[in-house]
Amino acid sequence: MSGQKKSVVTIVLDAISWVMVKKDPVCIPYEFSRLGFRSVLITGRALVRVPGVEVYELGLISHRCGLIPLYVCNILNSLASSLYHGLKLVRLLVRIRPYLVLTYYYPSLLPLLSLLSRLLKFRVVVKMDWDGIIRGSYVKRLARGLSSALFSKFADLVIIESYEALLNAARSVPSLYSKLRVVYNGYCDELLKPANVPREPIVLTVARVEPVKGVHDLITAFAKVANKHPQWKLRIVGPVTNREYFSKLVNLVNGLGLNGRVDFVGPISDSQLVEEYSRASIFVLPSYMESSGIARVEDMSFGLPVITSETGGSEVVRGVGIIIKPGDVDGLTRALEIIV
Repeated sequence: MSGQKKSVVTIVLDAISWVMVKKDPVCIPYEFSRLGFRSVLITGRALVRVPGVEVYELGLISHRCGLIPLYVCNILNSLASSLYHGLKLVRLLVRIRPYLVLTYYYPSLLPLLSLLSRLLKFRVVVKMDWDGIIRGSYVKRLARGLSSALFSKFADLVIIESYEALLNAARSVPSLYSKLRVVYNGYCDELLKPANVPREPIVLTVARVEPVKGVHDLITAFAKVANKHPQWKLRIVGPVTNREYFSKLVNLVNGLGLNGRVDFVGPISDSQLVEEYSRASIFVLPSYMESSGIARVEDMSFGLPVITSETGGSEVVRGVGIIIKPGDVDGLTRALEIIV
């Protein structure tokens, strides 16, 4: 009917929690609403309210692996999830009659969406949080490559988060190239506005505390410049998702004599994060793997110089920061010495 808003559906089968408020699972449907669409979010469970967005919950299923190898368990869980969510999705999409469906990468769900798109005349866009590199054993790489090539045929377009990731993905799965489009992650300027606080000699990282984020490399590099610059401190903001790794980091800090110089801040509110960005003088993200790294974009909006590893999305800091190789502690140390 003329005059009706076009409906755009975003599918996120995981739970939408407060930690996603500044991230794309919440920001994408919110921005669709602001653009004038009827924005619908279909999710496993919504623990936060998204202004202007209709939300439908499909429910969550518990994943248990037991003695089954992890990659086999993931396949079985994906199939179970598709069966569990599939019928509910069909009923919802038939009722909503969307113009566009944007879904995260759920391979076993894509054939169903493709079939429905032909019947209901909507387009399917898949968002991949992926750096474009297929890792693991030969068998796993082969299986992932074949599945990506197969399921890409069920999408009209595939969104990836950086040109570096696009090039990697094109090498890994050549048949994907024609459908790939780069859409950078943004940040919410409504939630993150600089605070009027003075800069301090602080090196800041904002990341989950787990090995892939390279926090151990940052602590080691910071120790090498700490004696020359006794006024500087390192603040690590983010949740501890690996307790064993966190214990190793605490021992590393103690062993390097950095007591009182390194703070594990933990998860914080948006207002507290604004203060951290506003007070810091250097931002570092030395990850071993990133699809994009939204913290890079956030910190640049606060005018911080950036040191980051050459992972997905690192091209956004060219000209305003220093890019090092993942795991290059000496390179990270030199970069800190230059900026400090």
